[in-house]
Amino acid sequence: MRAAVVHGLDDLRLEDIAVPAVPEGSIRVRVQACAICGTDIRVYRKGDHRASYPVVPGHEIAGVVEAVAPGVTGVRTGDRVCVAPGHGCGHCRMCTSGHPNVCTQPFPSLGYKVNGGFEDLMAVPENIFRLGFVNTIPSNLSFRQASISEIVACCLNGQRNSPVHPGDVVLVLGSGPAGVIHSQLSRIRGARRVILSQRSRARLELVRERFTVDRIVALAEEDLEAAVMEETGGQGADVVYVCAPSADAQNLAFRLVGPRGRVNLFGGLPKGSSTVSLDANVLHYKEFFLAGASSSLPEDNREALRLLSERAIDPEKLITHAFPIGRVREAFDVAESKAGIKVVVEF
Repeated sequence: MRAAVVHGLDDLRLEDIAVPAVPEGSIRVRVQACAICGTDIRVYRKGDHRASYPVVPGHEIAGVVEAVAPGVTGVRTGDRVCVAPGHGCGHCRMCTSGHPNVCTQPFPSLGYKVNGGFEDLMAVPENIFRLGFVNTIPSNLSFRQASISEIVACCLNGQRNSPVHPGDVVLVLGSGPAGVIHSQLSRIRGARRVILSQRSRARLELVRERFTVDRIVALAEEDLEAAVMEETGGQGADVVYVCAPSADAQNLAFRLVGPRGRVNLFGGLPKGSSTVSLDANVLHYKEFFLAGASSSLPEDNREALRLLSERAIDPEKLITHAFPIGRVREAFDVAESKAGIKVVVEF
């Protein structure tokens, strides 16, 4: 079968590999679409300490159940499903309390140490199926539309940890797919104003053409602090989502959040340069709340599919490019260039 395999740094090959066996207690899926995530690009272009090479990346997966292991119930061959990454063991304290995304004894991650979705047929790890990360695609969603449910689910997890309340002013740092989704979820939750920022203007203008955003700020051209203070009467933002892998962006969030506001560090930082400075007195006197967001919960993936199917978030506005698997390297180049918003590979 066809697979896009990363053999090492900057070495992505489309090649034939053996069809995987159906895992005991799980299923095999014929992949129809897999969206490209920033972590896939990192595994391919920069390397990732969590990855073992060679590996098939991809964890934003939509397809058809092709085979079911004996004794498995709840799905049948022919079912249209999304497969989301879930590395929980299901047994530790975090898993049993409903937080398998921060499992203390995690299974290998999909697309890092276990082959992911850029292949014709994917063996779904048993723990992913057991924990509920395989979900039925609503009938009014195409495979490519459904594939982006995973990143929507991750944003829902971030919004749970740092909630938006009606009337809030929300600042989103970074206008990639996650930043756009956070801006739209914030509107759904009743934000009064949403400010979306990015270093360059081109992507911001693309987002504004497709989505409703109250204000865009190009950091290379405008003073973001002045814009935030203007929008908030000098108080600072009620919620800040940092959707850029940047220490500068994180430090900016600490400065621009208002009293008793919420800051969510949605984007992780590169290993080896993941330390930021936080003035403890600013945290102390502002009483702001700082949280992270790692992956998603099974219920987030189901909610994401619902939001997409109801067009509360329009998947076609998020997807700017789609490529066949035969042009997978071109797809990665476009995703890395940030020329669009979301790039999907179709089979």
